Amino acid sequence: MRTRLVAAAAAVALIAAACCPPAVTAGAAAADVLPVQGRSFAERLEGAWRLVAERYWSLESLSVDWDEVGERYRARLPEVQDDDDLFDLLEEMYEEIGDDHSVFVRPERVAEVRRAYGDLPCLAVFGLEASAPGLTRALAWPALVGQAPALDTETIGNIGYAVTEAGGRRVGYLRVPDLASDGVADGVRQAVTRLEREGAEAIVLDLRGNPGGRLVTMMQVAGVFTRGFLWRAVLSWSLPVPYPAIGEPATDLPLYVLVDGGVNSAAEGLAGALQDAGRATIVGERTAGNVEAVLPFCLRDGSQAWIATGVLAPLLGPTWEGRGVVPNVEVPAARAFEEALSLVAGAQ
Repeated sequence: MRTRLVAAAAAVALIAAACCPPAVTAGAAAADVLPVQGRSFAERLEGAWRLVAERYWSLESLSVDWDEVGERYRARLPEVQDDDDLFDLLEEMYEEIGDDHSVFVRPERVAEVRRAYGDLPCLAVFGLEASAPGLTRALAWPALVGQAPALDTETIGNIGYAVTEAGGRRVGYLRVPDLASDGVADGVRQAVTRLEREGAEAIVLDLRGNPGGRLVTMMQVAGVFTRGFLWRAVLSWSLPVPYPAIGEPATDLPLYVLVDGGVNSAAEGLAGALQDAGRATIVGERTAGNVEAVLPFCLRDGSQAWIATGVLAPLLGPTWEGRGVVPNVEVPAARAFEEALSLVAGAQ
């Protein structure tokens, strides 16, 4: 029963996770519930290692043998003299995962993440109940590429929108730079409503350079354009978890989505799901193929372990992990907007 409850809680938490971002393991060792002051450095390292061993979505996909990694880092425990030394060691150990998502976060970095990315749900381990901001490798995401067309755009939060023309038809342009900022989904919904009021006959959704963000935001933005179950999370520790678009669609206008190799995570899931549902034509370059769903684990010493516990996939079919979303119309990213306008003009 406890295992089922753990899996259910984790499935719910995945909805709010970063991507795209389990709970206490049934039968955890007694040492896991000791106060941090009573736990040795060896026990704390073992707990951090075991989280990956038990919850990583596919140890076989790693370029390293995680058992061998554990042996190497256990052998280095004599060099650990204090908490800072331990955190250094755990950061280095998690870097060996090499998936651009999973990361160990020492306590002093938590506030940094709060300032940059806001709060995300954090699941407790080692008997700790906590809710704290988390981290994905979003901290390492590059600045967004300045590919937006030269239009007189208005903004709602960080969402840009404008109306242009193609072949005598009014076309709405919508720029979504990330799926992590507060208010993204509401901004998209408002912008689409305004574009329709201004007479748009088609919409171009520009995701180029979008590094992704929260799965729930992906689901809400998809719900502006379509409905139904569109995705599943492929997990090693549970049955696949299905995800729906959230909200009532605000438009049924023809939709063209611009993508490039800088589109990652939940942004890939958004583009791929709209494509698979037949709701959008994807224009540009293949996306990054980096759709791991990441969950944060809160440790009693204030540190956090962010682990890729699953990968995002269409409701049916293989995951986009490692292969990306292939555009319907492949053109260099710099020409994607003009190509989309040509498609709108030719669709009359």
